[in-house]
Amino acid sequence: MSSTERPQLRWEPVARVCFAILGTLALLGCLLSLRTGWLTESTMMEGAGFHHIFPAGWPHLANQPMYFTFMSNALLAVTGWTLALRPRASSTLFHVLHLCGLVCIIITGVVFNLLLRSDDPMTPLQRFHDGVQHIATPILAPVLWLVFGPRGRVSWRRIGLASLIPIVWLVVTMVRGAIIDWYPYGILDVPKLGYAGVSVWVVSILAFYFLVAGVLWWVDRGRAPRPR
Repeated sequence: MSSTERPQLRWEPVARVCFAILGTLALLGCLLSLRTGWLTESTMMEGAGFHHIFPAGWPHLANQPMYFTFMSNALLAVTGWTLALRPRASSTLFHVLHLCGLVCIIITGVVFNLLLRSDDPMTPLQRFHDGVQHIATPILAPVLWLVFGPRGRVSWRRIGLASLIPIVWLVVTMVRGAIIDWYPYGILDVPKLGYAGVSVWVVSILAFYFLVAGVLWWVDRGRAPRPR
C-alpha cells in the first residue's frame, strides 16, 4: 500500500486523544457490565416467556458478552485504542471490526433508547453505566468518525464481512436461548413472541444495519476514494 493509500486521520494528535477517550469509555462500560454480573443475579423482564435466571458470580458475569450492547462496546474499545496507538492501521480485519463496531453502536443507541429502555429505578452507578453504554459511546463513535476518519475505508465488501459478526451473534443467541431458556432482549423472546414474531424484529434490525452501513458508505464515498 502506497503512502497515498494509507488511511488518514485528520488532525492526528487530537484524533489519537479522542479515540483513546472513546476506547476507554467503551472498555469502562464493559467492565461495569462484568461487575454487575459478578455482584447481582440476572433480572427477569416483565412478561417474559422464558424463565432462566443467572445467579450472581461467574454464571452472570460470563453471560454479559451475550448482550449486543456489550459486543458493540467491546468492538469500540478494541478499535478505539487501536486508532489511538496506531492511527494508520490499514488491515482489512481492522477496518471490518471498526465498521462493525460503528454500525452496531449506532443500532444499540437507537434500538435501546427507542424500544428497550424501561423506567426501572437505577442507582447512581447504574445510571452512569447506562449513560456510558447507551448514550455516550453511541453518540461519540459516529461523531469521531465524521470528524477524524479514517477516510476511504468503507466498501460494500467490508460491509458484507462486517455483517457476519452480528449475524453470528444472532445465530448463537437463538440456538443458546432455545437450549438454556434465556434471551437477552424482549424482541428476541421466542417463547413469548414465537419465531414468526421474533423474525419480524430480526429482519427489521438487519435491514436497519444495512441502511446505516449504506449511509456510512455514502458519506465516506463523498469524502474520500473507496479502498481497492
